[in-house]
Amino acid sequence: MSQDKLHYDTSQIEQRKFDNGRLDTYRNDTDFNYEVKKRKPTFLERVWNWFLRVLQRFLTWLFGVEKATGILAVIVKVLPYLIAAIVLFLLIKFFLKVNMNSIISGKTDKAIVHLSEEEELLKNEDLSVLIQKAIEQKNYRLAIRYHYLLALQKLTKYELIDWQQQKTNEDYINEIKHQNLKNKFASSTYLYDFVWYGNFEINAPEFAKAAAEFDELNKLIK
Repeated sequence: MSQDKLHYDTSQIEQRKFDNGRLDTYRNDTDFNYEVKKRKPTFLERVWNWFLRVLQRFLTWLFGVEKATGILAVIVKVLPYLIAAIVLFLLIKFFLKVNMNSIISGKTDKAIVHLSEEEELLKNEDLSVLIQKAIEQKNYRLAIRYHYLLALQKLTKYELIDWQQQKTNEDYINEIKHQNLKNKFASSTYLYDFVWYGNFEINAPEFAKAAAEFDELNKLIK
């Protein structure tokens, strides 16, 4: 029976040395920098995270997220973000009344009337004159704005609503007791919101139809 023979490796071994210069090259190359820099969260981020944690704990207590399975577990986890988004939207709408379309598109509205000016217009200005000037300038969106403020001015004068700067248009609709007037004011409000806050440009024929809507509203107020 033959035995395996033992073979010795007689090849020459080349000793290699590490090139420190190439190491510095890689060290200075940003493509090879895998260090993750942590930053401290901002104040608003800390408040937001705290709110989500509190809401999550409440929902956990209410529904028992540890015991929930399937679609219920998903709903419980997603619900805090949905509620937070709704609250944020309502705060923006209630306190700022911002033009959401302008924020998304990045456009600015040169004809916008700020809230601080709204009170001044309602209490001290002849809005009929401002409507006519806006029409002469073919700024029909602004004319619609003044039409709506004129309606608010008259409703306040006849004590049909209690105008307050922090109130929403929906608040004024709910304050009106007469049903026909309430319905007409509601439709005029939706028209105004669509044109003004929707950043919707209208032409002269479209403005004439909208103005007729406000004329009917003013007749009901009288």
